[in-house]
Amino acid sequence: MFFKSKNFSLSMLLILFFISSTLAFSHDDVSLIDVTPAIRDYAINTVKPVLDSYDRKDKLSLLLKVDDILINPEIGIHTNEIKPSNYIIYDKLEKLKLGFLISFKLSPEQKKNLKSWHSKFMLSDPADVFFAPSADEIIKTKAAFGCSHYARSFIAVVKALGLMDKPEDLRYVISSKADDYNKALERNDSEMTINGHQFVIAKIDSKWIAINTSKSEWAAMPEGFSPNSIGPPKNFPIRFPSYPDVTFLFRKIGKNYDDDCNDNSLAALMNIYRSGDSQGSSFKWERFEVFDSYRGLTKVSY
Repeated sequence: MFFKSKNFSLSMLLILFFISSTLAFSHDDVSLIDVTPAIRDYAINTVKPVLDSYDRKDKLSLLLKVDDILINPEIGIHTNEIKPSNYIIYDKLEKLKLGFLISFKLSPEQKKNLKSWHSKFMLSDPADVFFAPSADEIIKTKAAFGCSHYARSFIAVVKALGLMDKPEDLRYVISSKADDYNKALERNDSEMTINGHQFVIAKIDSKWIAINTSKSEWAAMPEGFSPNSIGPPKNFPIRFPSYPDVTFLFRKIGKNYDDDCNDNSLAALMNIYRSGDSQGSSFKWERFEVFDSYRGLTKVSY
């Protein structure tokens, strides 16, 4: 189509530019832990009835019960879980253009989710499927399989149920494995993959509690702990009962329960593990020394 009026053509271009800019801004501005209609429906119709019948009503018990529900094999958010290796195999098949979907003995719903998550989250980097899905996407598909998925969904459901009085009392946490970080630091290797763990911290009766949302367990943070004081160069460690021999190091903590910390890709997460910033790739923390770091206030109790 051709426009006779130059002014009209210019106006149309400006409108299109404004729309595209607005859409881009809106996409970036959306938190991965926002409460959506799907999350609210799951929280009210699946989670709340179980909580209402639960005999313990203290805050910590209710939060752990929410997590119990999320990891429950029947009513939780991983009933359509697919092994991460199957995502990677499917990605390789797609790149080879073989033109068919290998079954992996998956259900029709799992196959549908596999195709959808591949097209939405894996085209830039296959590993992004671990970190890119929002709580909304996870709860809609019931396809959770990683710690980021569980931590985000937990926060969104807790928000939907109104279990926390203050937004700043519930926060998303990103941590890296201490031994992996040390190796990468020693080599000054910004390409090395560092493993880690995402979980949640909650302030209950003036004390901070770390909740491992992948396992429905908790660890009490030491007296005087403040999430606002976590930052380089000093490491702050934590361990969970399910991984007794693994030390995780705090790398980034959300400002409140709306802050998803921008770890929506493998590249962003690796930057956070090294610098605490999704855009920064330089190593900001010093080497983690076990004995020094576990003296005094940095000792974590369970």
